[in-house]
This record gives sequence, structure tokens and C-alpha cells, in this order.
Amino acid sequence: MVYRYIDRQRQIIKSFYTGIGKSAVIFPIAFLVALGHGFVTLGAIFYARDLFGATPSQVGFFTALWSVCYILGCIFIRPLSSRVLPRYVLTAAAFFKGLFILLILQVKTITAASFFYGLFGLSISFFWPPILGWLSRGVEGAVLGRLMSNFNFSWSVGSIISPFIAGFLSAKAPALPLYTGSFSFFAACFLLLGASLTLPRIRQDKELILDRSSISLEVDNSPLLRFPAWIGIFTTYTVIGVIVNIFPLYALGNLQYDKSLIGLLLLNRALFAMFGFLFMGRTTFWHFRPLQMLVAQGFLVVCVFFMKFSSTPLTTGILISCTGICQAFSYFNSMFHGISGSINRSGRMAVHESLVSSGLVLGSLFGGLLYQRFSMSFLYTIGAAWVLFGLLLQTALCIWIERREKGRKA
Repeated sequence: MVYRYIDRQRQIIKSFYTGIGKSAVIFPIAFLVALGHGFVTLGAIFYARDLFGATPSQVGFFTALWSVCYILGCIFIRPLSSRVLPRYVLTAAAFFKGLFILLILQVKTITAASFFYGLFGLSISFFWPPILGWLSRGVEGAVLGRLMSNFNFSWSVGSIISPFIAGFLSAKAPALPLYTGSFSFFAACFLLLGASLTLPRIRQDKELILDRSSISLEVDNSPLLRFPAWIGIFTTYTVIGVIVNIFPLYALGNLQYDKSLIGLLLLNRALFAMFGFLFMGRTTFWHFRPLQMLVAQGFLVVCVFFMKFSSTPLTTGILISCTGICQAFSYFNSMFHGISGSINRSGRMAVHESLVSSGLVLGSLFGGLLYQRFSMSFLYTIGAAWVLFGLLLQTALCIWIERREKGRKA
């Protein structure tokens, strides 16, 4: 009787163990990598300022560097990994991310730190595009939306809590967020390595994420709405680059906010972005419809413009939280309309991530220069005008797409 009970329990455990698939592995490592990324990106701003005495424009260049290298990696180097199983690419990427951050802590000049920060950005290009290509393979429609929602929820939770913790740790010692971020990357690396060695369904996954040049499949059925969505993600993340990389310097020096409060404000942005991801993933009314995209961009214009009048933590927090909601709409539209119907999802994710990083680069680089040369109020005005310009382009493109679709049906 006891033996039969033990055998039954063993069979239950075995069934559960053998049933664990890639989603159960991808979601935790996405959380760990996003957590580490949040530690590093905010911690690096304070580290460059406190340890190297960097000016706002130097901080802008420094923070933009990893994004530039990430873009170059997505375009020119990442396709070389298309013949390697995704789990191996992701394991190596997480390991090198942690290693390069540790090397930043060993150098004494901002030039040397910039070199390793660039390599850090390069390693990221081997993580986010392949992980989504691996996760979304063979999935469409509402199921794809829910899958993306769960994926975005996983990494956004890491993005929510990391700025607040990074601000708190940086107040204790500038190097602490970078050490903690590096540990988070190594944890993701060893989690994926352990899953690859022990879980049957992961070990048996032998499918490659090939680029379009390497495959010959059915006709690509991607919607044309991906193009206005890509404009939106670029202009939105230009503003996010300002908020994440330049606003902390302004809040610290001009508004006299402490580092923990700055981390809390950025936490709110990520929290509301997560709510937006959950809403977008659990609904379908917006699929292949442009109006919600345009409304969200218009709302972002208003939020960015009114930030120039805000000086209290309450109003600043509300406006930054609203930009998080707009960020979620832009991000989900770009991701969903980019990979829906695509036969090259890893490549489309690389386009998406390149546009995200390009926006961050533009916001960090020119945001730092404009803030140092003029004022934060002027920078907010330029940011609002930039998003408005993108909105006009999106509107014109959506009108053209709608007329084109009507002409086909006629």
C-alpha cells in the first residue's frame, strides 16, 4: 500500500517535471534579465555622475552607447546566431551581460567604462530578439496576444521593482546596483543552463530560429499597420529615453528629489506600463485597428508637454505614470502587428528592439545636450513636438493603409 502510494506520487512528480516547457523557463529568465537591466541602467547614471564626475551631456552619451551597440548587434551580428539553438544563445547572452557589468566596476575612467558598456549593449542583441522568436513560434491571434501579455508581464515586473531598489542601493553605494544587476544576469544564465540540461521538453527542442534569408516558407501575411506602429514605438521611446536617463539628473539637481524618490517615480512608470500590457494582452478589440494607436500617441503628447509645468512629486508621478500607459500601447502595437503573420519573428523582433533602442539613444543623447544647453522645460517642449510629428506621420500612413485595403476589397 505504501509502495503504491509512493509510486503514484512519483508518477505525478514525473508527469509535472516532463511537462515543463519553454514558457515556464522563458518567463522567469525574462524577469531576471529585466530586473538586472533596471538595476544597471539607473545605477549606471548615478555611477557615472558620482564616480567619474560626468556632466549631463556625458551621461547622455554614456547611457546612449549601449543602445547604439544593441542596435548594431541586432542588425549586423545577431543574424549570425540563427543557426544556434535559442537556449544556447540566451545562456551566453545572459552570462556576458553580467561579465561586462562587472568589468565596468574594475576600471577607473569613463572611457574604459564606456567600452564595456558598449559590449554590454552588444550582448543584449543576442537575448531579446531570439527569446521572443523562440516563445512565439507557431502562435497567432488571441493566443499570441495572451502569450505576449504574459511575457511582457514577466519582464515588466522586473522593470517595476528594479528602479526603486536601484535608487535605494545607489544611495548606499554607487556600485551596489551594478553588482546586483550582474548577479541577476548570472542567475538567469544558470537557470537557463540548468533547464537545458535537466528538463526533457527543453532538451528535445531542436528547432532553430532562422532568418528569412535562410528559409523558404509560405507568403508573409504581416499587416501593414506594423509601419505606423513602428513610427509610434520610435517616437515614444525617444521620450522614454529622456525620462529614464535625463530626468533623474534634473530631479536630483533642480527639483532636489532624493535618489530613492526618483527610483519610486520610475517604478510607477513601469507599474502603469505593466497594467497597460495586461489590458492589451487580455483584449482583442484593438487588433489590426489604428484608432487606439493614434489616441494613445495623442495622449502622450499632452503628458510630455505638461511635464514642463510640474515640480511636485505628486504631479510629476502622475504624468510619468501616464507615459507608462502610453509606452505599453506603443510597445504592444509594435510587437503584435510586427510579428503577426510573420515567417521571420526573430528578425521582426530585432526590428522592434532596434527601434526601441534608437528612440532611447535619441532621447538620451540629444536630451542630455538640450538639457545642458537650454533647460528641461525646453526639452519637454521639443519632446512633445517630436511625438506630435510622429503622430501626424502615423495618421497619414493609417489613412493610406485604410484606402488601400478598401481598394482591394472593391
